[in-house]
Amino acid sequence: MFSTTRSATTRFALVSVLIASPAMAHAQDPAKDTARKDSTRKDTVTSWLPAVRVTAGRMNAPEAASAVVVTPAAIRSVPASNAFELVRQTAGVEVHQQGQGPGFASDAVIRGFTSDHSTDVALMIDGVPINQPVNGHSEGYADWNEMMPEAISTIRVLKGPVSPWIGNFGMGGEVEVETISLAQGTRWALRSGSFGDARASVVTGNTATGGGFVVAADAMREDGWRRNMASASGHALLNRIWLDSLGNSISVGATGYASQWDSPGFLTLDQFNEGDTRAAVDATDGGNTGMGTLRGSLKRETGSGTLLSLLYARGGRWHIFLNIPPEGGIGEGAPSQTEELDNRAEIGGYTHLHRALGRNDVAIGLEYRGTLAGYERYFTTKRQRDSTERRLDADFFDVAPVAELHLNLSEAFTLGIGARLDALGYGSKEKGETTRVSDIHLVATPKLSAIYRLTPQLATYASFNGGFRAADGVISDPALSPSREWASEIGLRGTGQRYEASIAAYSMSVEREQTFDPVSLTTTSNGKSRRRGLEADARVGLTRIVALFAHGTFNDAKYLHLVTEEGEDLRGVPVYGVARSTLESGVDFENRGVAGSLWAAYTGPFTPINEPDVRTSPYTLVHFRTTVPLRKGFSLGLGVQNVLDRSAVELRAAGFVSPTQPRTFLVTLRYGG
Repeated sequence: MFSTTRSATTRFALVSVLIASPAMAHAQDPAKDTARKDSTRKDTVTSWLPAVRVTAGRMNAPEAASAVVVTPAAIRSVPASNAFELVRQTAGVEVHQQGQGPGFASDAVIRGFTSDHSTDVALMIDGVPINQPVNGHSEGYADWNEMMPEAISTIRVLKGPVSPWIGNFGMGGEVEVETISLAQGTRWALRSGSFGDARASVVTGNTATGGGFVVAADAMREDGWRRNMASASGHALLNRIWLDSLGNSISVGATGYASQWDSPGFLTLDQFNEGDTRAAVDATDGGNTGMGTLRGSLKRETGSGTLLSLLYARGGRWHIFLNIPPEGGIGEGAPSQTEELDNRAEIGGYTHLHRALGRNDVAIGLEYRGTLAGYERYFTTKRQRDSTERRLDADFFDVAPVAELHLNLSEAFTLGIGARLDALGYGSKEKGETTRVSDIHLVATPKLSAIYRLTPQLATYASFNGGFRAADGVISDPALSPSREWASEIGLRGTGQRYEASIAAYSMSVEREQTFDPVSLTTTSNGKSRRRGLEADARVGLTRIVALFAHGTFNDAKYLHLVTEEGEDLRGVPVYGVARSTLESGVDFENRGVAGSLWAAYTGPFTPINEPDVRTSPYTLVHFRTTVPLRKGFSLGLGVQNVLDRSAVELRAAGFVSPTQPRTFLVTLRYGG
């Protein structure tokens, strides 16, 4: 199980030489325009680079200099079985799949933030925050499977807490998803694949001078590659937008997501080492979830600038039964099934005013959010309740004034200055009781960034930013203070007709560090840590048909101080769940409508949660995807995940593991796009 890092790295290098990660970035404008069209047009600056991967744009906003933008062409060509896999394959985000069902959130990692259940990465869909406050399972829990892939226009990934428009849960960064607001005609897709995978989707709409609408829906089912792993899920979306000749717009949208699944449970280390990776723990493990969102947004040009406003309401339910290994882990004792139930309702929004001041611009705004949540946890046997552990009613609010200034001090030099002040309020009480505890936390986060354009194609940038996230357990103890982060970064980045390339060095320190065990559901708090590393990206067009790409992140993430409940000091121990390095390398191709990629993805060793003396084995997976145009608007897509059928540890905690998915074939027939 624990082969040497050197041998794994050597194997990866050999594969890379044969087939040669993307990355580059597109500057994010903080003034988000909800009237964005669903376009796959390629920028002529990058015309030698196939449009099957992220794009690099001109770096107008210094705080977004290291951003990654995923195009619709890349999204639709990815052979991803879920939203986490989609972002991993297109944007190079490190993901550790939990493997317990589509409604049981997996772990996204950006720059050393382990983000259990993706709690350290802020996910926004059309400006609506998805991370859940006052969640008893994991504070900031985010189910990325709320995304409907066929309805996505763009995905932006911001690395680190670089923007003042990022608040709670954004210590690792932000994933910003925009859905299609305009469409013309109808397109549909049918997919089938390994392990009973089947998916159907349709997108239709109409566009006129004064606006248009989009209606989209999908349904998916699969048997899963392990026993007791079947699932079914679906999405529905409606977007309507009204436009005028002055650039003003009003849009409304409604989305719904539902999923039901069976959970195979976590394997013991012995089971994995013996190759018994398809075993299931309990046939009654599984769950269901449903979420719905209504939103309305306004963009209006006024004499004072551009006014942007959003209002939303959302609510849902999450219900799961899962065998949780015993605390202490390392395979001791028998697992116990727990039942968790979360019901929530939320309203929120923002109002921003953006104004040009000569060649500079300023933005001010107010963001707000309120949540009511009920959380229950029981010990069960085959879904029959044995005893009650916790029943809570909780409430949350966040009000944050935000300001940002871009100073173009010269044609080459832009300075970004921003700040936000979050007032976070928490309240909690036991269900049926009258005694309520509450607390308010004020968190100020300054933002400073700069970019210097050496040439029209080459720029250097730097930033220093504050970030934070609410503490795990705040649902029952509102006095718990948020974790605080201070992040700095310097980088160099260039774009040209035949290349995209960047390199960045970053350093992040965290106060009131927490580590959460997603297997045993235990938390260790009140520590300090630091993360520093190097990130490099390159994409080179060899011809107008073929491009090589590579992406690498090298992390040195360690605890400076963290004492567990058992009294063990983790000083100097690598931050749990963070790979020492992740590398991707491969080739993109595009010719006469035939497009695709072949690439290798290497994940270095990491320290499992609650196993400070252990390092997992590194591993390399190879993936392939291609799209071939057919006649009369049809196209055929083929994707193969884990081409070499490699078995490795995707997630490990307290002596239990979730393995990588075996070789998987996905075939998609598309019409109209």
